[in-house]
This record gives sequence, C-alpha cells and structure tokens, in this order.
Amino acid sequence: MKLKQKGLFPFFILIAILFLINAVRVFAAEAGIPSIKVDVLLKKDGSAVITETWNVRGVSDGTEYYKALYHMKDMSVHSLLVSDESGKQYKTLENWDTKRSREEKAGTCGILKTSQGYELCWGIGNYGDHQYTIQYTLEGLVKDYGDYAGFYHQFVSELSSAPESVTMKIRMPDTQLTKDNARIWAYGFTGEVEIDPDGSLLAYSTEALGKDNYGNLLCRFDRSLFPTAKASGMPFEKLQKSADNNNSDAAKSIIFVALALAAVAAIVPIVFSYSRYKLADGTVMRLPGTKQIDINWSIPFGGSIPAVYSAMHLLRKGIPLDKLLGAYLIRWQEAGYIRMEKGGNESGETLKKEDAVVFAQNKPHGTGAENSLYMILASEVDENGILWISDIGKRSEEFYKKLTSWEISLKLEGDNELMNLNAAAMDLKSSLRFTASGFDQAVRTLGFQKYLKDMSGQKQYQTSQGTLWGDYLVFATLFNMGEQVLESMKALDPKHFDSFAGMYGCNSYTMLYLMTMTNHISSAASPSANIAGTGGGVSSFGGGGFSGGGGGGSR
Repeated sequence: MKLKQKGLFPFFILIAILFLINAVRVFAAEAGIPSIKVDVLLKKDGSAVITETWNVRGVSDGTEYYKALYHMKDMSVHSLLVSDESGKQYKTLENWDTKRSREEKAGTCGILKTSQGYELCWGIGNYGDHQYTIQYTLEGLVKDYGDYAGFYHQFVSELSSAPESVTMKIRMPDTQLTKDNARIWAYGFTGEVEIDPDGSLLAYSTEALGKDNYGNLLCRFDRSLFPTAKASGMPFEKLQKSADNNNSDAAKSIIFVALALAAVAAIVPIVFSYSRYKLADGTVMRLPGTKQIDINWSIPFGGSIPAVYSAMHLLRKGIPLDKLLGAYLIRWQEAGYIRMEKGGNESGETLKKEDAVVFAQNKPHGTGAENSLYMILASEVDENGILWISDIGKRSEEFYKKLTSWEISLKLEGDNELMNLNAAAMDLKSSLRFTASGFDQAVRTLGFQKYLKDMSGQKQYQTSQGTLWGDYLVFATLFNMGEQVLESMKALDPKHFDSFAGMYGCNSYTMLYLMTMTNHISSAASPSANIAGTGGGVSSFGGGGFSGGGGGGSR
C-alpha cells in the first residue's frame, strides 16, 4: 500500500523541529569548554568531596554558570565553594536568585533547590576565558548494596558546549584502591579506565565529546571500605544491569524505527533461521515462541548440570561460567560439603568481615566435572580450610586458567551425557546435534525456565509440596534467577520455606542473603569478572539508574 504524501507531512515536521532544537544548542554562551577535570574524594560513610575544574574559552553571553544534579534520591548537596583563575574565592549565598544581573552575580555562588534536585550556580563575571574551580560535598554517593559498596553517577552531563576533554578521578584518603578491592566502568564517551598506581580509579576521554555524550561512572568496592554507608536495598548486580542498558532519546528512537522498518525484510529470514535447528538425522525443527512453550515443573535431564549446560549451548543460549559455579556452590551448601558465610578475615593487624567458603571434611562424590571443580577451589584455601573472597582476586592467572579449562571439560561431559541419554548424536559431519527426543527435552527445559520465572503464579503445579525445591534453587541459580525463585518460594509456602532455609543453615531472613553471597563469590572467582589492569571498561552508551546529571553550562 502506498503512503499518501499528506501522511508523511507530520513526520517531516517532527524531524524539522528536532533539527532546529539541536541547531539552537550549538549557539552557546562560550566559544568552547576545552576541559573538565573531576576529583572525587570518598569518605568511609559514603559521602564525597568533589572538586571540578572547568576551563572555558571565549565566554560572550549569559550571567551565570550552573551544574545540575538531578535524580538525587537519598542524597543531598552542601558546602559549595567556587573560585576562579585569579584565586578569588566566591561568596556563597544562602539563596540563589537566577534573575539577578551579571554584575550582581559576579564573585558569588549558591545552591538552587529545584523540583528535580539541585543546581550549583556561580556568576560568570567578566566575559572572556576563565578557569572555574567548584567544590561541593555530596552526601550518600556510595551505598551498601549487600554484596558490594558502590555508586553509579553522572559527573558530566549535557552542557552548553561539549567538553573537548574529560578526566574523572576517584580516590580515598589513606586507602589504596586496587584491582583486588575496586572496579570502575565508564559510560557515555570514548575513552579509557584504569586503576592508577597511585591508588585511585581513573577515567578519561580519548576523543572530544559531542553534544550527545556524557560522563557516567559505575564503581564497585569491597564493603569493608565503607562500613557506615547507607543500605541501598538491592544487590549491586541490579545496579550494574541498569548501567549496562543502552540509552535512547527521542531522536535516536526515530532513527532506530526508520532503520528497523527498512531492515525488516532482511531481518525476518534471519530470525526465522535462528529459530530452526537441524537434528542429527538431518531433519529440521523450529523452536516454538515463548508463549507457545508449555510450562514444565519437572527437573530437566535428571538434574544433571553438565547435561543442561550442554543442551542450552545447543539451543544457542549460553550459560556464563559464574552461574555454573554458583549452581554447584548452592548444591554443595545443601549437601554440607561447604558453608558459605561472612567471617572475620585477619589482614595484617586489622580484622574485616567478608564472604568466604568454609570447606567441610566430607567431599562430593559426583561426576568428574563436579569433583574436579571442588578440588580446584579447595586447593586455594588457607590453613583453616577457608577460601576468602578477598584472596580470590589475588590468585594467579594459573587459577583462572584452571577454571576456564574446567568449563571446557564440563561441556564435554555434558555432551557425552546427552549422547548416553539418546538426547543428542553426531551427524555426518561429526557435529553434535539434538535427536528428535532430545529436542523435545530441550523445549521442556525452556518450559522449566518459564515455570521458575513465574513460580509464585503457578500454584497448580505445587504437587511436590516443596520436595523439589532444592533442585529448583540449583537450576534457578544456573539460570540467573535465584533471588526471584526464593521470593516465590517464600510467598507460596512460608512455613515450608522456614524448614527449607534450615537445610542450608539459614533462616527465612538470611536465605536471600545466601543467594547474594553465592553470586558474590562465584562472580569473584570467574575469570571474566577479574580483568587485569583496568578492572572495568568503557562504553559509549549507558542506561538508567544513575544519580546526578541533567544539564549545565552557561545561561
């Protein structure tokens, strides 16, 4: 069907409006902002003293500069100090009036409270080139996420002119930040992150920022560094997932939609092909859509972790190494082979509380892969039979090579189990593929995932009265939904949940923390979570969940 020209008119009007809006932003009150440097001094209570140095060139209009701090839930700003290139200290006013003239604002600064948060304001003074130094205290920046302490904050947001260079440094007094106790990720610009030899975290741009760039930092720390930080009420993993989600503003959405419509004809065949699976006998099966997959509450492949891992791999739905480790840790905790707990680890003359794995006298008598994993982890314990999470990060590359090799051997074991179960076989080209019955079992595994995801809403399947909960939790951990499943179990049968938690040495209140601890330990032990040197990475995009940001510059 042809689109009428009249129907396209509103679309072109919208594009024109967006173009004009972006064009207006080019005409800033300065010729440019050559650089912004941000120095963040963290305190043990989670507050931060932040010092920013703004170099601005060719200021020719406006009466003031400002920095917006929005999305400030459970946070506050105070103690604003501003000085310029001459060393002159500005007078801090209790109430900032944006309507005053440039002459009246000269040499003064103040904090403006708005419905969205705060705006740090200071007078432009004389037109020309300037270097402004802004210092302020941010209460509640670092929070306790249960497994780690950390923050996700926008230090550089949309300004009247995009900075040509940005540097952000995170440090603590009398504390060395290292790859063993800290991580840093940056979002919104092209650049690098590193852990500096001076004991600070560093992020800096390697290209000039554009009008759509910004500077977000996600930082993670050992909880012991911030003993009095406020509790966040959610795990750090959730904060990190929020940071990793890509942004999309209105203009990007329109471009995306246009590109998507143009590419539909090419994408549909690819998607269709991706859902098709060639079996060992040469026939082709198509994977049903999520809505068409029946809910299944039975344990897949006899409860074999390697077989499920291999099957998910054949379905092109990989399982990360840290989730594999977590599934075995949960299984061992219930069996009494280990005990995950928070204990006091004496480091030098200090005693700090941290997560650990305590190994019991009994050992698992499982498959080769399970026994091998136990021996790898047990070989790294201290003289008391304890594997401390702080020690995991200090392990040699040889330790991580062992875990990587172990994952390969587990995959091979899973492949062999599938073949022994007649769920998979080699085709004519010696590639492992599902048999017809194996493909049906794989689909039922996806139905099992579907059941776990909405376990609390599937009461009609609770015929087992909780006897399968132990296996459910193992595979919920494998599928990265452990905490969600524990919440469902508690809602379904609170009385049985109490006795179920006791099997793990927990009560109903600490059972959820056991899952947090499991994720913490398995993540720390995973080679992919311990990037040498930088301790993180940089992405040109970032998602929601940050504090700070919201605009700034001259006005």
